[in-house]
Amino acid sequence: MGKIVAIGGGELRQNETNSIDNFIVSLCKEKNPRLLFIPTASNDACGYIDLIKNYFGDKGCQVSSLNLMAEKYNDQEIESLIVNSNIIYVGGGDTLTMMKKWQELNINNYLKKAYLRGTVLSGISAGSICWFIYGYSDSEAFTGKEDWSYSCVKGLGLIKASHSPHYDEQDRGGYDDMILGDNLSGIALENQTALVEEDGKYYIIKDNPNKKAFILKNEDGNLIKKELKEKEVFEL
Repeated sequence: MGKIVAIGGGELRQNETNSIDNFIVSLCKEKNPRLLFIPTASNDACGYIDLIKNYFGDKGCQVSSLNLMAEKYNDQEIESLIVNSNIIYVGGGDTLTMMKKWQELNINNYLKKAYLRGTVLSGISAGSICWFIYGYSDSEAFTGKEDWSYSCVKGLGLIKASHSPHYDEQDRGGYDDMILGDNLSGIALENQTALVEEDGKYYIIKDNPNKKAFILKNEDGNLIKKELKEKEVFEL
């Protein structure tokens, strides 16, 4: 079975997710793991790619990047890069644009194949939403519109729930209303927290013990919100 670490948010430059990222590296059980960074949501921002290569390189990883927006690959090259990696790390940014690009290039199926092979799938913000059935996304903010609003963006569905990252940031409360319009469980993660799925078991890890994570459910039209304790296994 696969392993997923979905991070709610945090600044790498300020080491806000350092212990979570160390956990990601340790989860694959390889001495010098091959980590593939997928920066699609940031439009393959060069500075972001350099940051990830240095950051995870310092943690003993062999880091490469799959630059789907800036470069051209054939199907065999993409599949080989994904399924032969020990760790996949998906960066933050515009979730909707990322998912459209992935659909176009069959990335969804390659990631699912990697998951079944035991590759550690991970990511932050947009790279967190992508593992769920759908997520509460700020993708409209990337269009330049002044009156943008949050929207529902479909993910890969490997985690059978919906998701909101950055739940401690302004205007994320609309996710609660989204839960009331659906029968899916929801996972709301504040920055510096992460959901771990390991061989079918779910639990929370944190880089900051004061940050929180919640599971939300719609029970007969009533919102039920429960705070999740760190490392305590729970069901969706």
